[in-house]
Amino acid sequence: MPRVPPDLPYGVRLVVAYDGTDFHGWQRQEGLRTVQGTLEDAARTLGIETSPMRGASRTDAGVHAAGQVVGFACVRELPSAAWTVGLNGVLPEDVAVVEARPCHRLYNPRFDSLKKLYRYIVAAGDTRDPLLRRRAWFLGPRFARRDVRERRRHVDDYFDLDAMREAAARLVGEHDFQAFRASSDGREKTRRTLFRVDVLSDHEGREDLLAIEVEGDAFMKNMVRILAGTLVDIARQHLEVSCIDAMLGPEGDRSQGGATAPAHGLTLERIWPLRGDHPRAFEGRP
Repeated sequence: MPRVPPDLPYGVRLVVAYDGTDFHGWQRQEGLRTVQGTLEDAARTLGIETSPMRGASRTDAGVHAAGQVVGFACVRELPSAAWTVGLNGVLPEDVAVVEARPCHRLYNPRFDSLKKLYRYIVAAGDTRDPLLRRRAWFLGPRFARRDVRERRRHVDDYFDLDAMREAAARLVGEHDFQAFRASSDGREKTRRTLFRVDVLSDHEGREDLLAIEVEGDAFMKNMVRILAGTLVDIARQHLEVSCIDAMLGPEGDRSQGGATAPAHGLTLERIWPLRGDHPRAFEGRP
C-alpha cells in the first residue's frame, strides 16, 4: 500500500454508493474507468490534493455498492457536508458520496471491517423486467424447475427453496473456502467465517425476486458470486445439496460447485466498523 505523505495531515472517511455496471471494478487501472479513479479525479477537480483512496472492498467489474467505505488523507480540513456536497457536485450520476466524516490520516478501511454484508438478487419469470437488468440475474422460462409444466409466476416455480436453504445453512460458520474463490486469487489464508447465509423469497415484495444475503468477516475474489451460482444450481436441481460438503475444506473441489453468478446481481450493502463509531479514534496503518 502506498505510504501517505506527511504533508497530507487530515483524514477523511467516506461511505460511497455506486452502480458498478460501467466501472471496471474499484481499483484504479490505467486507461480504465474505475470507482477509485473516479473519486480521486473528483477531488482533483475540486482542487484538493489527496492520497490514493483506500477502499474496504475491492469490488469486481460490474459489482454494485450501497455502503463501500473509503479512507484517504488530504491537504485541507473541510466540514463533512463540504465533502458530500462538493464531491457529489462533480461526480458522475452512477456514483455518490453518502456520508463523510473526519478520521485518522492513516486510516485504512480494509483493517477496520468487523463484518460485511453482500446481497445477490435473482429474478425469475416468463418475461424479463428491463428495469432490473443492471441489478438482478434473470433466469427465464427455460430455467424453470423440471417438475413445473404450467405458467410460472413465482420463484417457487423455478427453485427448490428448501434445498437451497439447506445448502445455505451448511455454509454458515468458519470454514476453508478455498474452492469458493477465483483461480486468479492467490492468497494463502482461505479460512473465512460466514455469520449467516439467508435465502429470501418475495424480495422487495415481488414474487419474482429472490435475494441471497451473505454476512461474513471477509471475502475472497468472486466468493459470493460462486456461492450464489452454486446455490442457484442446487435450487434448479442441477446439483445436490451435498456438493457444498465437497467444496468446503482445504481439499475443497471447485468442480463440484456451480457457475460463477454474473457480477451485476451483486451489491456490497454494508460494512460494520471494527473500532466503533468515531473515526477520529481509528488508528491508521502505514
